[in-house]
Amino acid sequence: MNHQPFSKTYKIKIPRSMYVQISATGLQLIILLTIFPKNKLWEFVFLGGFVIFMLVYFILLLNRILKRNNELELTEDKITVNQIELSSEDIEKIIIEGYFVESVGIKLRGKKLVKMNLHFRFKNDEERSVNELKQWAAANGIQVTNRKIYRWM
Repeated sequence: MNHQPFSKTYKIKIPRSMYVQISATGLQLIILLTIFPKNKLWEFVFLGGFVIFMLVYFILLLNRILKRNNELELTEDKITVNQIELSSEDIEKIIIEGYFVESVGIKLRGKKLVKMNLHFRFKNDEERSVNELKQWAAANGIQVTNRKIYRWM
């Protein structure tokens, strides 16, 4: 019997919350730049550092949104999300957030938060795709939970 290795590919997209996040960050940047102090050095330094942080965060979010490489591949004991290859041993748990519109977060072992690149939604046939991901996780001994996804850049 010729056994073919298991491999399945899905189209994924960023979660809706990321669009809200980039809009809010852009609005915060606009507000900060309009009230930017010009006469007090300590305010200039403090707000300048904050504006730089917000600008970097905005660019990272925009980069993530504009990426065209949105694919998830499941193999027998590995998962690849946008060319980030993870073995089943690297994954602590898979978190599903939402009910009607489900987003998925892959939490790595030893990490407290989900990386931004490992938070996504399935593009087509979300319910079936989430169920297949749950089956893959169960086959690889990975816990699947339904709760809020806390994300880090």
